[in-house]
Amino acid sequence: MREGSVGLLTFPIKRSGVRPLSNLIRILSGLTRERITLVTGNAGRVFENDERIRFSGVDHTAGSNVVSRVLHNIMTQARVAYQIAEQNEIDIWIFFFGGEVLVLPMAAARFLGKKVVMALPGHTATMMAPAGDRLILPARILTGMTCRLCDRIVLYSPALVNHWGLERYQEKIAIAHEHLLDFETFGVEVPFNERPVTVGYIGRLAEEKGVWNFVRALPWITAGRRDVHILIAGGGPLLPGIRGFVRESGLAERVTFTEWIPHEDLPLHLNDLRLLVLPSYTEGLPNIMLEAMACGTPVLATPVGAVPDFIRDGETGFILASNTPEGIATSVLAVLSRPDLEPVAKAARDYVRKEITFEQATEQFAVVIDGLRN
Repeated sequence: MREGSVGLLTFPIKRSGVRPLSNLIRILSGLTRERITLVTGNAGRVFENDERIRFSGVDHTAGSNVVSRVLHNIMTQARVAYQIAEQNEIDIWIFFFGGEVLVLPMAAARFLGKKVVMALPGHTATMMAPAGDRLILPARILTGMTCRLCDRIVLYSPALVNHWGLERYQEKIAIAHEHLLDFETFGVEVPFNERPVTVGYIGRLAEEKGVWNFVRALPWITAGRRDVHILIAGGGPLLPGIRGFVRESGLAERVTFTEWIPHEDLPLHLNDLRLLVLPSYTEGLPNIMLEAMACGTPVLATPVGAVPDFIRDGETGFILASNTPEGIATSVLAVLSRPDLEPVAKAARDYVRKEITFEQATEQFAVVIDGLRN
């Protein structure tokens, strides 16, 4: 990649965004000798003292009702736009987490003559849909505006074009991902046939993840297999209700809750699972799926986003045909009864080790950025 100034910004992120953002910083740092300008906040402040970074902090507080949510969002966008104006030496801005709703910062960048890449790890409006969020229409309008304003839209997979309704922007779309795995850390520590019969969900406890359907499937799963134990790991708005359902269903002794697993501890938990279930309504390319595959843990997931690029049903994992509670229970019990789980787990591990490499990710982003400079 030819030299030039690259800026990276996000809507202020949560803890779940730190690892993907760290990966993208590592990739971009490999493409330039200059420090990367980073505008983010909240959990993103972990990068304040990173020597690879010129850091600008913008924090965000979510409002308690629709009006305050809108006003706080506008204020945060204005502060991010100010940071863009203050750092006029940047040639290319990459909008990452939440970038598709950051109309004011993107308009500021384009007004100043900057190139803009919108790298989408998720799609805000699509994530809002399962919960019936009242701001879904404004999110869709903002996304349409940023898609028109930006120069490139980076997706994890061609499948996301239709999944997120981006067909009209086909000429702007490039395929790249920031996913990186440390295969010295994420690997098989416990042989598959020595693992307990534990079925797990690891992720955010939110409507778009389909986790309520998984929880409602637990009475059927535990009745169908007396030896099954359940792990639910993660935090989010649904946690109190999920705990209550488990308790009222008499499943407290069969279910273990872990609210947040530090990234360095994930391999330990993944090596303790026979099956990871991801019943999401929408996804980009879930990190936890790739990490489970690297640890030799079979994954049962809905075929959304880039999931089918990595999970071939019955070969490198299992596709969840229906994420209704009944559908999840039927699929979990069927998968657990298969005699070929260990070969499937090995095939998944081999596949992810081949496909997720630093060299591949760096080359993909180099092509995107160099294409804007030609």
